Order: sequence, then structure tokens, then C-alpha cells
Amino acid sequence: MVSVKSDDTHLLFQNPAIKWVWTPTELERFRGMWEDGADILTIAKRFKVSQLTIALMVMDQAELGEIKQRAGGLLGDK
Repeated sequence: MVSVKSDDTHLLFQNPAIKWVWTPTELERFRGMWEDGADILTIAKRFKVSQLTIALMVMDQAELGEIKQRAGGLLGDK
């Protein structure tokens, strides 16, 4: 992990609780839960990760076109 120790510099997402690496199986489970309308808290609990991790995953997968926007957004459809 890169650490910046400067008063005038900030490095984003230095949080060690963020899960950066996902297996293909985990990605499929995430996408399925998203499509089923699960909110990010439920998804985070299922994967035992932070809500921030799931929010970043949503942005990543949406950018790649793997998931679509939904009416409830991060709060889900349920």
C-alpha cells in the first residue's frame, strides 16, 4: 500500500478495509444480488466487507457495463 505523509497531499482510499480483489464467482454473486435488488448493506454483510467496498464495486461494474442503474440505486429495489 502506498502511503503519503505530507501536509499538502492526500491519497484517496487508504482504508485497509477495502477489498480490492474479487474472484469471478464473487463477481457473479455480486451481480446477481444487485439485479435482485439487494441494498449495499445487505450485499456488504453477505461478502463480509465494508459498504464502501460495495459502493466502489457498483461504480466499477457500472463503468464496465456489467450492471445497470436501478430505481433504488444503492438502496436497492426492496
